[in-house]
Amino acid sequence: MKDREELLKEIALMLERQDMLSKLTENQCLDEYGYSETHCIDYIGRLELPNVTKVAEHMGMTRGAISKMTRKLLAKGLIEKYTLETNKKEVYFKLTDQGRLLFDEHAKRHQRWEKRDMEFLARYSVEDVRTVSRFMTEFNGYLEEQIEAITGTQAEG
Repeated sequence: MKDREELLKEIALMLERQDMLSKLTENQCLDEYGYSETHCIDYIGRLELPNVTKVAEHMGMTRGAISKMTRKLLAKGLIEKYTLETNKKEVYFKLTDQGRLLFDEHAKRHQRWEKRDMEFLARYSVEDVRTVSRFMTEFNGYLEEQIEAITGTQAEG
């Protein structure tokens, strides 16, 4: 039991340190945006003809959640809506100049983070990395199940 408690403490500490390191080393322009908003901007910037359905699929979120988020991003001037001449009914999104700045900063942040942490992971054997990766995959799946149980319960109630 003590080993499991220690592991949970270490996971929490890792998350806190990652957040602190990001705040100390990165451009603050992303700080006012949440994780989901930043990743929504990222998908809108990378996907071809991004609409609510495509973004929801890529982010693993509901269309309703993405609709709500895109309304916020529209209000903040980070994205714009548009339609195609061939289909006026379907609404797509594109980044504004301000949204493009955030998209580019997010990409830079991700590259710096990956380079830094890949250097650390290089210290470990392939077998160790696979073991930790399998653990993290299973733990993230468990957390996703917990989220679904809570959000499913809230939707019903």
